[in-house]
Amino acid sequence: MENKIGTNIKRITCFLPKGAGIRLVEMLHNEKNIDSTNVHTGRGLRTVESVKDYGAWTEQDVLTVIVDSERADEIFSFIFFQGELNKPAGGFIYQTSLTKASRYTLPSMED
Repeated sequence: MENKIGTNIKRITCFLPKGAGIRLVEMLHNEKNIDSTNVHTGRGLRTVESVKDYGAWTEQDVLTVIVDSERADEIFSFIFFQGELNKPAGGFIYQTSLTKASRYTLPSMED
């Protein structure tokens, strides 16, 4: 296993409705060749549509993606639209810089 340190890296974090994170991981892998993703579940407050909804907790997917800064805007936009964050109650997304991140690759299995 090879470990390379990247220094010009961005982390994209996205809060999505439960179940949407895995679909985006698959899309990022298949369409953008990105495997540096993680999804876990957390709790959050949904958009308040009536007084009875105020303070109601829901489960949400939290998606994080590590990308080179050259691709960060492209991947941010892809997640924003494919994850339907542009729609009401679609979620929340933000991007931050990382000082450095390790990139691990497996050795080739070819003889």
